[in-house]
Amino acid sequence: MSTMDIEGADPAFLLLFRHAGRSAAAQVAEALGPGGRAAILRQRRCAPPEGFCDWVAGHGDGAEVAALLERRGLTRAQAALAAARGDLGPELAAAVGTGHAAVPAGDDEAQWLASPAGTFRNAHGWSVPPSPELTRHLRARLGGDERAWLRVFELLAAGFSGNLPALLDAALDEDSPEAVPGAAPGTVPGAVPGALVHPKNEVAWLIPLAPGDLPRRLLARIAPWSLQRLAHGARDAGLVEALIDTGDREVWAHLFGGTYRLASRTGEREAEVERAFLRRDDPRINEWLLTGLLGPGRDRGYRLEPAVRLALLEGRPFGPGSPDPLPRTPAVHAAIEAPPSPPWDADLLRLCFDSREPGLAAQALQASLQEPAGGGEELLTPYQQLVAGIRTGESPDGTARLRSLLAGQETRVRDAEVRAAFTRAVAEDSVRPLREAAEARRERGGLLDEALRVWSLRLPAGLRPYRLGLFTQTELAATSRAVTGAGSYPVDWDLVRDRLADPDVRDHRGSARERYGILLAHADCPPDVAAALTAPTPGGLDLLRLYSGRDSAVTALTRGNLGAGLRGCWAGPAMALATPRPGWEPAVTPADVLAHARPAQDLLAPAPSDAVAALVEGAFGAAESADGPASGAGPWLALLRLTRFFSGPLPQLLRTAVRLAEGGTPLDTVPAADFLVGPDLDPAAGLVRERLGSDPGPWVRAVRLLAADFEGTLPELLDAASAEPAAQARPGAARLRCAPAALLDLAPRALLDAVVGALDPATRVVLARTTLSPDLVRSLVGQGDRPLWDALLGAPHVGRPAEAPDSATPRDLRDEVVVPALLALDDPWVNARLVREAFAGTDAEGAARTSAVLAGRPFGPREQPVPVLPRLRADFADWHPGCAARPPEWTRNPHFWTSPEPVLAMQAMMYVRQGNHQDPPATVLSVRQSLLAASTIAGAGRFDLLEHVVAHWHVRYPYGECSAIRELFERAVRQRSAAEIDRELSAPG
Repeated sequence: MSTMDIEGADPAFLLLFRHAGRSAAAQVAEALGPGGRAAILRQRRCAPPEGFCDWVAGHGDGAEVAALLERRGLTRAQAALAAARGDLGPELAAAVGTGHAAVPAGDDEAQWLASPAGTFRNAHGWSVPPSPELTRHLRARLGGDERAWLRVFELLAAGFSGNLPALLDAALDEDSPEAVPGAAPGTVPGAVPGALVHPKNEVAWLIPLAPGDLPRRLLARIAPWSLQRLAHGARDAGLVEALIDTGDREVWAHLFGGTYRLASRTGEREAEVERAFLRRDDPRINEWLLTGLLGPGRDRGYRLEPAVRLALLEGRPFGPGSPDPLPRTPAVHAAIEAPPSPPWDADLLRLCFDSREPGLAAQALQASLQEPAGGGEELLTPYQQLVAGIRTGESPDGTARLRSLLAGQETRVRDAEVRAAFTRAVAEDSVRPLREAAEARRERGGLLDEALRVWSLRLPAGLRPYRLGLFTQTELAATSRAVTGAGSYPVDWDLVRDRLADPDVRDHRGSARERYGILLAHADCPPDVAAALTAPTPGGLDLLRLYSGRDSAVTALTRGNLGAGLRGCWAGPAMALATPRPGWEPAVTPADVLAHARPAQDLLAPAPSDAVAALVEGAFGAAESADGPASGAGPWLALLRLTRFFSGPLPQLLRTAVRLAEGGTPLDTVPAADFLVGPDLDPAAGLVRERLGSDPGPWVRAVRLLAADFEGTLPELLDAASAEPAAQARPGAARLRCAPAALLDLAPRALLDAVVGALDPATRVVLARTTLSPDLVRSLVGQGDRPLWDALLGAPHVGRPAEAPDSATPRDLRDEVVVPALLALDDPWVNARLVREAFAGTDAEGAARTSAVLAGRPFGPREQPVPVLPRLRADFADWHPGCAARPPEWTRNPHFWTSPEPVLAMQAMMYVRQGNHQDPPATVLSVRQSLLAASTIAGAGRFDLLEHVVAHWHVRYPYGECSAIRELFERAVRQRSAAEIDRELSAPG
């Protein structure tokens, strides 16, 4: 595989290349040429290996050395190499230096020579923490001299404005001249030993670097208000730990944002702070998290998730090696035993019904006997009341507690059977009647919906990967155990299958996944249910499979494929969940994720460096030094080409690179699925057409094999597809890969319909999700069914990594090909789906198409009117102002003022363009358009809708109040007549 023409570098290659040994990296630098080296040096996020930078410093041209100095900086060794050359020009030579400076040139030198007062800044002016090189140098200079550390702190706090060398010199030399103008030798002006300081400059960067218990002692020197300000934005983990050690509850509150932040997690910082507190497993801290963290109002302070508060109340540990249960303070015991008050709320009480702590179950049961506030949802279902009663009654003196709790309140148990069971339990002094009643309800079934609600409280359904990252690992592990254990709620999988087979569920798959997706956390979730619930691209709930047993987790990793072009949406959380954390052991390790998940490119950034290095070294050979594997430039140059399009896991990617470096050709080495989307396909296109011929059969077999994850090369694929009988394809996961669609791009147009018609539904769905070919889309529509049409409408349309300038963009393909082809089917289900999704908006074309669908107008060759799906008309036709529901979102379009449907015309009249600071909100319609819509409404006798418009007339037309029009509508409502509106419309002008 030639590399002479390579001018760019894929980020995935750079993430692997940093593990190259010095000799191999230098050989790659020499082989790439100026363009390839420049592309690597331009990358800011992925640092090239030292051997590459050494070669550039010693042999690269002036522009490359300047780019290396600007982007990466030079080590002392590299600066010495560049200085010895003598061909870099005076300015660049001066910038490079001699190689003997205290710190390397570049960003480190800029920080070293700048004032450390305030935050450090790099060469680009960005605020950054001190670099690792500066940190090492500072610690080496100050060592364990506590007095020197204290003097550095005092000098900074007092406003020292010199650079870092001067600061260190002043701190280490107590007999030095005045460190600050006006100060006596050896002193800091205004500094009183042990006195609190109000820092004039930022000192936060210094505190985590200090040894031993100095961070805590330095923080103790800061005055309260300054300390709270420092805590408010603290991000460094070491500083957060030191601030927790202060024991100052005001400081703790400011770590969570004080009292002026919304009461929920908004980013990673809050999640990390929360983890730091929870892992202490300190009873005093846990008490404060439960009772002192929440502010006086619901919109202030910081609110822990209900599952975390339950764990704190139950005394569950979050860190390693802590006892279970943890000791609890008297205040926490009181919170368990006293009537509900903060930190109690309805969501927490709903989780307590089956708590291992009897007092919490009793709290939930007692609260469930009260009338719901505002007539809202009952706190516990009858079945949950039985479980709470069992948990309470199982404790010592539990039945006596039940008797006391129910005294005079038996009639408040709503369900008659449950009330009778409690009565018998109290009379018999036994929980046996409660157990029997609970078992009877389980046998009757129907508990799935309330189980889903309870589990979703522990981990909200529909969680997205970013949001998933905001939860602690212990939370997620506890959630998974609660769901997979299913102590109170065993899953009736046949009932789940029946639910998922319901047409309404099939037609709204996104909502179904949000509702039932948490079932993926079950270790025994059947494969067919998992397949029905798994989204085309894995999301947050799919990651819960990683909490099940190892076999289930590895299967989830192997089946899941992000697809090129959808990078980063899943890989980061997957790797984070596989990373060992205190108090939790995952089902898989980062090495497992790298070994099984695909494509490899998406896993490299979040993966631990040592896990990647181990796989690279295992594939490329033994280490030539402590810096990385020795293999020469060959495998690395092969990787540079492969990472752009390879879809397999990392071990397979590395093995393929080795085979290429050993003399293999891409055609005979690269897996067929990747070769078909790679840069070498064009020369092989003739071979594909020749071998598969003009008969649909071989093309069909080749597509089926690719969709079933065929792992051989392209010649092997062609052999298997040409064989009679066809080679057996192993069952695959129908991953989101472009190869089957790329193969059909080479097929004659005349064969497409025949090939698509012979494929199985699962393979058609694979094509629908990946193709960018208008011809293939039209064939799929014509040969399809509901699941296929559903896939076409929801397809992410993953593009090939290789450039395809003649292909339509995903948006053009959907709007210009998919939608017209589906409309031409004149199918009522398709039309309803298009109205609710593709046409939902505020544009005139969507309104016109919707009106045509509702009128039964055919879009294809059909001559008779097209029936309207009853459920579509039920979305709006029976809506009236007195019902509790709102009209669906798809009905909000101002262009419906021409619609003959009264509700849609009303929605057009109510559509408001939001105002700015100067202008009030205004209706989008003109007076005449509003009159036409009102005439439609009144002409249909729907004066209730017109009255609704008048009652909510809170907008103005662009040119005045138009109170006369409002009065006209009021008279029409009173008179129950459209005559006056029609006269106004027919009036001249």
